[in-house]
Amino acid sequence: MSGFRKAFLLMAVLVLVTGIAFAQSTPLQCVANSGTTPPVRAEGVAEEVGQVIITCTGGTSTTANQPIPTFNVQIFLSTNVTSRLLGHTQAIDSEALLLIDEPAFCNNTTATVGCQLVASTVPNTQTVTASGSGLYYGGATGRPNVFVGQVVGTNSIAWLNIPFDPPGTTSNRVIRLANVRANANQLGVSSTLIPTSINMFISISGTGSLSLANSQLTVAYVQLGMKFSATPATYNQCEAGTKTFNIKFAEQFGTAFRKNIPATTPQATVGSIYNTESMFYNPNFAGTQAATAGLATQATRLIARFSNVPGNVALSVPLTITTADGDSATLVAAPTDGSTASTADGSVALSGGAGAAVWEVTASNSGAISTFTVPVSVAYKANPLPGLGTATVSGNYAPTTTVFTASASAPAPRFVDNPQSATTFTINSCRTNLLFPFVTNVSGFDTGLVISNTSSDPFGTVPQRGPCTLNYYGSTSGGGAAPGVQTSGTVNEGTQLIWTLSNGGNLGVAATPGFMGYIIAQCNFQFAHGYAFVSDLGASRVAEGYLALVMDKDMFNTGDGATRTGASSEKLVH
Repeated sequence: MSGFRKAFLLMAVLVLVTGIAFAQSTPLQCVANSGTTPPVRAEGVAEEVGQVIITCTGGTSTTANQPIPTFNVQIFLSTNVTSRLLGHTQAIDSEALLLIDEPAFCNNTTATVGCQLVASTVPNTQTVTASGSGLYYGGATGRPNVFVGQVVGTNSIAWLNIPFDPPGTTSNRVIRLANVRANANQLGVSSTLIPTSINMFISISGTGSLSLANSQLTVAYVQLGMKFSATPATYNQCEAGTKTFNIKFAEQFGTAFRKNIPATTPQATVGSIYNTESMFYNPNFAGTQAATAGLATQATRLIARFSNVPGNVALSVPLTITTADGDSATLVAAPTDGSTASTADGSVALSGGAGAAVWEVTASNSGAISTFTVPVSVAYKANPLPGLGTATVSGNYAPTTTVFTASASAPAPRFVDNPQSATTFTINSCRTNLLFPFVTNVSGFDTGLVISNTSSDPFGTVPQRGPCTLNYYGSTSGGGAAPGVQTSGTVNEGTQLIWTLSNGGNLGVAATPGFMGYIIAQCNFQFAHGYAFVSDLGASRVAEGYLALVMDKDMFNTGDGATRTGASSEKLVH
């Protein structure tokens, strides 16, 4: 019996010593992981990268009522940091946040254990005493669990004097790094099958030692966000009315177009993915060091810039555009960089043939790769006629920027100005060139001429109308010079321009007595056909009539050869 008691006592001592040794031999260890590795837009200068979670175990908890040791956490990116600066007295204070132990969003604004509580100073100067259990009890009065980071240099953020009590063996300590924006455009799109990555390097220092595994992480992949295109169209100058062509903004991955949230709406559940332009954001932080941290200045914007638009042409666009996947965007009035917004109508203000339209995304479907197809209306009248030429358009994300580092005033998100251009529409001249090879008003003869605008018909032809310019080549009686060029009034569809050399005619054509030679008539519509009748006065003895020759290519025969006029019209043959 005595031997059994001795053996039992020896076993108890052995278990106690082993337990103490095990507890003392459990070192403090931390492992870093990226919560997500999102795609970011190559056009973007202020793109949110994935949040980072640092999980720590082991170590020896601080004795109760003693000051908790502090650590500095500093990150470095492989590109410029562009997290928005908060405009504090210390200009380097940013929206990048460090959170301890995954604190909850709470609707109350009083200090509560487990709720989010922002440190009152940046960097932190509060001394926090230990509970003795390894539990931090963040959120209680004097125990902040949300800390503001400071931008250090162009590619680094530091959180200084962060209280860190080793959790011991009974729990974990979790550190989350959120609201880090990066200049993705600085790295560009990979030219190989391996995507360009944004990498984060983590350094931890302080009053105690801390071993960190995985101190280098990939936090985002860079890829093209949007492709822009236009469907070209050709219009005739004389066909007044409203035409339409399409432009397209095509998403290249599911979150390349994103809505924003109102300033009153929280996105403060740690670990949640919201797929908006804002990041981790708690409106209850108003009045604290982290006020507005994470809130974007606007949603994704898309800008179309029009140029070389012919004169007397009006453009208009829809107030709202949608996709088949449920995305929508609303037209805003904004300068050409797409920054400041206000209510707008659908007209595009043009100056010198240039103008822009900007839409802001109001609904986005992250589960689909969407395309906005935007109908653009082109309107012009018969009087005054529109100019001739080819208009172009370019598409870009907006707002555009030249600020490629962290800023307190530049918008977030923002993008490089690298437009994708396309041809939109061309307005061609509506013209028929007619040759009257012989006309005369000498030696007792006169010539009567008719030009008919035959664009009114039973076949559904779009009516055309316009003036005719009469060019005289030859001489007048006694060897005088040929008459000067005349331009008639508008010849409407289904009507005629009628005149004689001796007396002139309708639509303002003046008489050209004594002229003999030929006439080239240039009519601003494509269905002009002419007839001339030469006779002695009164047509009592001699008369001859003929059809005017059409000098242009046949508009209905693409294989018709080139002509000296360069125009296409209705070329009728017998």
